Amino acid sequence: MNSKQYVLKEINLQYAQLKEVVQCILHSILFQRSLGTVKPKDTTLDCVDFSYVKSDDPSSSKHIEDKSEELLTSIMKRKAKTAQISISFYEKRTKTTIFSNNNNVCWEQWIISFQLVHSMDQKSLFSQLTDTINKIIENVNQEKSIPPITSSNEMPFPFSIQIGSENTGGVVDTIYNMFKPPQITK
Repeated sequence: MNSKQYVLKEINLQYAQLKEVVQCILHSILFQRSLGTVKPKDTTLDCVDFSYVKSDDPSSSKHIEDKSEELLTSIMKRKAKTAQISISFYEKRTKTTIFSNNNNVCWEQWIISFQLVHSMDQKSLFSQLTDTINKIIENVNQEKSIPPITSSNEMPFPFSIQIGSENTGGVVDTIYNMFKPPQITK
């Protein structure tokens, strides 16, 4: 199975909006990939009057919270004008070698980029978020080749979240991270 990569349209926003918007997008992607018994939770952003649905899973929420905070800290430290984060989903495959029993193979990756601006019209951010969430739903509904579900967990596929590198444009690091062993959640 080849890995599918989705590069979402860059979102323009203010520094103060970044953490919340990152969480919104990551939760939206994760919710669309939650195939088990999912308990949905309605959430509204404070930075703009925008509502979305996320899975009511504390460990996933904590991981997304930590990564969005890490991204914000990273760009504030570098005084960056751009930011990038990605989420990758993996299939666990049994490997029949002497040294390893399992192998995680990336089957889907989402790349989200942000342009940080000094001022942002609320209406513009709302429109960008609406377009992004609709694109996520459209892509998920078109994708026919998901791996077999071998778990009854809410999140049947392990995932990892990577932050773009400060040394590269972010894209090179994201592609590199796709092929290195991930720090997987769930």
